[in-house]
Amino acid sequence: MFRFEIKARDAAGRIGRLEVNGKRIETPAIMPVVNPKQLIVTPRELEEMGFGIIITNSYIIYKTPELRERALKEGIHRLLDYNGIIEVDSGSFQLMRYGGVEVTNREIIEFQHKIGVDIGTFLDIPTPPDVPREKAEEDLKITLERAREAEEMKEIPMNATVQGSTYLNLRTLAARRLSEMNFEIHPIGAVVPLMESYRFRELVDVVIAAKLGLRPDRPVHLFGAGHPMIFALAVAMGVDLFDSASYALYAKDDRYLTPEGTKHLNELEYFPCSCPVCSRYTPQELREMPKEERMRLLAIHNLWMLREELNRVKQAIREGELWKLVDERARAHPKLYAAYKRLLDYYKFLEENEPITKKSALFKVSEETLRWPIVRRARERAERVKEIFPETLRHPIFGEIPKYLSLSYPFAQSEAEEDFTIERPSRMDAKKYVMAIAEYQFGPGAGEAFKDAFVELSKKTGMPRQVKAKGVHLATVRADDGLLTLGIEGARRLHTVLPYPRMRVVVSEEAEPFVREGRDVFAKFVLFADPNIRPYDEVLVVNERDELLATGQALLNGREMVVFTTGRAVRVRRGIAQRTQHS
Repeated sequence: MFRFEIKARDAAGRIGRLEVNGKRIETPAIMPVVNPKQLIVTPRELEEMGFGIIITNSYIIYKTPELRERALKEGIHRLLDYNGIIEVDSGSFQLMRYGGVEVTNREIIEFQHKIGVDIGTFLDIPTPPDVPREKAEEDLKITLERAREAEEMKEIPMNATVQGSTYLNLRTLAARRLSEMNFEIHPIGAVVPLMESYRFRELVDVVIAAKLGLRPDRPVHLFGAGHPMIFALAVAMGVDLFDSASYALYAKDDRYLTPEGTKHLNELEYFPCSCPVCSRYTPQELREMPKEERMRLLAIHNLWMLREELNRVKQAIREGELWKLVDERARAHPKLYAAYKRLLDYYKFLEENEPITKKSALFKVSEETLRWPIVRRARERAERVKEIFPETLRHPIFGEIPKYLSLSYPFAQSEAEEDFTIERPSRMDAKKYVMAIAEYQFGPGAGEAFKDAFVELSKKTGMPRQVKAKGVHLATVRADDGLLTLGIEGARRLHTVLPYPRMRVVVSEEAEPFVREGRDVFAKFVLFADPNIRPYDEVLVVNERDELLATGQALLNGREMVVFTTGRAVRVRRGIAQRTQHS
């Protein structure tokens, strides 16, 4: 059994719930690499530390007689003494490092089945950066042939690794071909050489090229990415899973992980960390320990650092501040900063995934802030609204904006070096604010739905709140972001003025009676959605005859709604039948 659904999002990053064989983890997640022949930290200890998924190498187990015999007899979970999700590599890493392996694709897949792994991997061909294109094409051809063989024989959830070297069109081609096959997770392979040589800008190109070809409903795993300094950037690109042996490899060399980089133990007078190791020992005390004990303690610190940074990334997603964290982390190294700027070049990809509103205010923390997709999109939409409502105000971040958008996200909910004074609207102008917000939020023509509205101002703040017509509730101007939440009558009016398929989510006949009653829309019942819908948009839920059923908030973008088969697509606020009962 395999399920993946999105629970929260920011930038192209997402917090997801991944379920494999009844075991659940939250993504983004890090998989510590477990070398079955040399355990610095045991899998049981990793489980106790909260790591719900690990990765080990099925090829090493296969080629080590004692381990192979035990794995076949006891199963991999008993062999490693670990109850969580176990993913395995196939020997592709050894193939890349040493040029060959003594196993066929079919043999390693059959072995993975027999030892009971949770997530397998077929024997793809990892093509390193900068090889001749002919070599990359030849290797990719073999990888796709092996993928088809794996698809025919697989009995478990399985990785299908995207290859293609540094040829971006090959990466996209590989992603599309593999997306057409029956696989569950898509690692992006052969990128360790890019990371080892700090070629982060090219890493961005490779990851985005793969993402452009991949189905959005499958988790993406960045193979070999295990340094906390790149987590925020990688998650902002849409990476869901990481794996790393760095915690152990660095510990062997007395290296200490931080979110900004790696320190040698000899460089430290103080530990900038409060994990169980750093709280108990000083750098001097660790230096005086026997090598084996010191290595183990450093490995434990490194693991805590990996988990802590991913938690920081997830909290940033929850708060809508992932771009701010990416901006902060990018300052750790010039090459990382270059990669951050390169990522912002992919506006079309980023904008499709960028939420329409966020919990936190927009802070201008650098000049790069002006290139964030939320800022660029707001400027584009404001220019469109300005054609209808030409009266403007000067904004310190966005420049000249329509006066009647000054209460709404992100214009009002932002901070820059200069202050932006928000004027309370007059009763005479309140309707113009609502119409401008509708044009901004729902697109051209939407303001017509509210042309005869009466807008109540809050007695406490003087700001627009309830939008009505002849005593019937149409919408609410939200206090937190100044955008509109639709009532059923407001949705009905919007449905009339916006041509199909604008802002529509079309559900199947099976789901229709439940949606009418105000039940949420699940992705498996979505037949079609406007591809211009963005996460957290207010949307119209309709049937195949374009009859309005409900209104609610999109949790996925329009393209995702059609592709996902698990999880919620729309959080329904009110259904048509509910309105009838209350009228």
